[in-house]
Amino acid sequence: MSTQPIKLFITGDPNCGKTTLIQRVVERLEGKVSMRGFVTREIVEGGKRVGFCGETLAGTTFPLATRSDQGDFRVGPYSVDVTGLESVGLESLVTKDAPQLFVLDEVGKMESFSAPFRKTVESLLDGPHAVLGTVASIGVGFVKKVRHDRRVTLVRMRREGRDGMVGEIVRRLQQAGIGVKDPRD
Repeated sequence: MSTQPIKLFITGDPNCGKTTLIQRVVERLEGKVSMRGFVTREIVEGGKRVGFCGETLAGTTFPLATRSDQGDFRVGPYSVDVTGLESVGLESLVTKDAPQLFVLDEVGKMESFSAPFRKTVESLLDGPHAVLGTVASIGVGFVKKVRHDRRVTLVRMRREGRDGMVGEIVRRLQQAGIGVKDPRD
């Protein structure tokens, strides 16, 4: 009897450190686990957030949102551009080389405007590969669907105690057969 690979998603309030946590876990697993995927980063200019971009684990960046009045999709002051997500971001979530772990930061309102993104996330949840991702703590539609999906193991992150989360997430992945034991854990 085979078991479903882990689909571990971190949730929590905005700016609680979900992306930083994912980056630190990836750093800890680098060289031990084959991984593909992307993280979402803020674009800051002059000390102010002016948008968001994605960056694949291979280092390729793509635009996601900017403070602009152009575009078909909006989230607050941001105009969302799903073009880069659908070409570069989703390419990093394709099972070409059958990695041990897919990294997906994040399932949020901006990303959910893309039908191909939603389809890819569903495929990852259905598929034979482990997934480490983040999902917005608030949201309806697809975001809520992922948060409440029976295949997803949801871990709530809080600002207090977040420093110990890297070890906890690495341990959970190890218990699921992802990675090797690290003496720091």
